[in-house]
Amino acid sequence: MAENCPKCKKSINSKDAIIICNSDDCLKKFHRTCVNIDDAMYDLIQKNPMISFNCDECRNQSSKALSAKLHTIEEKVNKVCNGVNQIQGRMYQQYFQFGNQPVNNLDGKKHPQQNNLIVVGNNCNSDRLQVVCDYGRWVQVGKFATNTSEDDIIEHLAEELKINKNLVKCTKLVKNDANLSQLSYCKFKISIPDYRFNELFNEAIWPSGVMVSPFTPRSQLNQNRI
Repeated sequence: MAENCPKCKKSINSKDAIIICNSDDCLKKFHRTCVNIDDAMYDLIQKNPMISFNCDECRNQSSKALSAKLHTIEEKVNKVCNGVNQIQGRMYQQYFQFGNQPVNNLDGKKHPQQNNLIVVGNNCNSDRLQVVCDYGRWVQVGKFATNTSEDDIIEHLAEELKINKNLVKCTKLVKNDANLSQLSYCKFKISIPDYRFNELFNEAIWPSGVMVSPFTPRSQLNQNRI
């Protein structure tokens, strides 16, 4: 039984030049003249498998179909992440369970095995818990325009490092009696928690031309000269 063209509703016979919608869920046949495909475009589609035709209905639904596929992928990724978290939880559970089993010592007595596992949290965006972090090291950063503020530096690092801005310590290295209008640039001393301190030496987080070096207090410099 002959098919009908969805556009003109007329039958399609073997002598008609037809074009088929490339969508797997459609595959409808059209007279090429009904979908405004000229001779040159028709020959190009026939000869080049990389060029395809999609009917108006499928083109209008393509965004919805893509959204549905992305949603399906997201669900699968979430399932994988949940599975990984469950496996990790079981591994920790087994570690603590078997890591504390009594072991035979040289004296023939059983002694509990010490568990040396140490985990350091690295979620710097949580504000629910107040944590005391270690700040043992500082860097000196420059050269910035004199109108650059400490808040500007803190906001920049919070965005670049994805860190809570309350964990960034920053001090402008300018004398109290300094006239900023007479300075050509200014520097800052900066610190973040020790477990992320080395990230301050990542050149990708700083604008071009900025210089970063370990900060040495003036008192220590004077001691080194003696």
